[in-house]
Amino acid sequence: MPMRQFNLLTVHEAMELLDISRSTLDRWRKHKHLPFKKIGKEVLIDKNELEQWIHLHSTVLGEPAKPTARAADPDADESQTIAVGYQSRSAQVWTSLVMKELGWFEEELASMRGGVPAEVRWVDASNGPQLLQQLIGGHLQLASLGDYPIALSFSLSRMLPAFRPVLLAFDGKSAPGEGLSLVVRNDIRIHHASQLADFAVSAVAQSSAGGRLPALLRRLGIAQQAEVLHRELDDSMSALHQRRLGASLLGEPYISLMKHYGTGRVMFQEEIEEDYVTGVIADESWAEHHPGAVIAYLRAHLRVHHFIRSDPAKAAAIVSRIREIPSEVAARVMAAIRWDAAIYKKDMQTLERLHPEEGHPSEALFSHPGGIPCRPEFLYRAMESLKLPVPGDGPIQGEWMRHELY
Repeated sequence: MPMRQFNLLTVHEAMELLDISRSTLDRWRKHKHLPFKKIGKEVLIDKNELEQWIHLHSTVLGEPAKPTARAADPDADESQTIAVGYQSRSAQVWTSLVMKELGWFEEELASMRGGVPAEVRWVDASNGPQLLQQLIGGHLQLASLGDYPIALSFSLSRMLPAFRPVLLAFDGKSAPGEGLSLVVRNDIRIHHASQLADFAVSAVAQSSAGGRLPALLRRLGIAQQAEVLHRELDDSMSALHQRRLGASLLGEPYISLMKHYGTGRVMFQEEIEEDYVTGVIADESWAEHHPGAVIAYLRAHLRVHHFIRSDPAKAAAIVSRIREIPSEVAARVMAAIRWDAAIYKKDMQTLERLHPEEGHPSEALFSHPGGIPCRPEFLYRAMESLKLPVPGDGPIQGEWMRHELY
């Protein structure tokens, strides 16, 4: 059957269309992720995907892709609403909050579709597990989550074969002892960790904080005695204010707000031993059928990171207005976070090393025989389209680079 019936080009036809040599085409396949399909020994190129790839390689950082024909993303259903989950209460994933307010995802989608407006539904959840439930139910296509819910999603996919989450990029990152903290009421005097067992301690269930709380209590030697309550972030902060709760494992901006208002202080910070990372995940089947939409989102994701780093005051003002928190608190919190989409091996290992309960310190949180499912090619294509250097074919080795952020 003729390949043109499937809109596929042979290598020779693609070379003629692009007016390039075979060596150039092979180099673009290897280093610039030119899309291709392999059937047996035959290499074929989808014409529509090729047009989209060309379009994505002609843009600059900080600007949306220039309008092109609607065929740029033939797999995208322009009538479909794309649902994006975000968490305005979690500073580590404020990228999506800022993106929503700036309208950059919609801008990227419209540019990709030749100026045709795109419908995006933004879903603000109080915690990551809520977003994960909606992903499983097919109510969201993209979501920004903390590391524990991300790891949990991959574990659940082993029991739910139709649910195929995939990691697309990382978001806010923090070193051990930063980003998550045990906040104790200011009026409580603790001289030894054992005294904490006299008070109730809270965290959001199945969140990045909740997932770490059992290990923290175990390190403090009070895992068996401590009363643990599963509370939402706002409920925990209110209970601490009203002296109905002794302590809570919180993330930003709640840590800084408690200190700002003088109602709580951070304790036992050295006992939180892991990096805290966040990321963007999607259903893999949806991503494969809507590559243009995925790349449009990741372009906006990278642009927002650049915006936060280059104009922190303006970014903090946006968050301060939406969340109704002091601008100086928002600025201080955002300045302490590493805004970096890059996929490091150490970040993948953080996801793999999280532990389930206090009884299993030597076992990883979830068993991932094939590793954490990750599709870096979408991120790399977004990087290339913004004229950013692609950091290689696989995860970056070693520690976080100080001056190379994406």
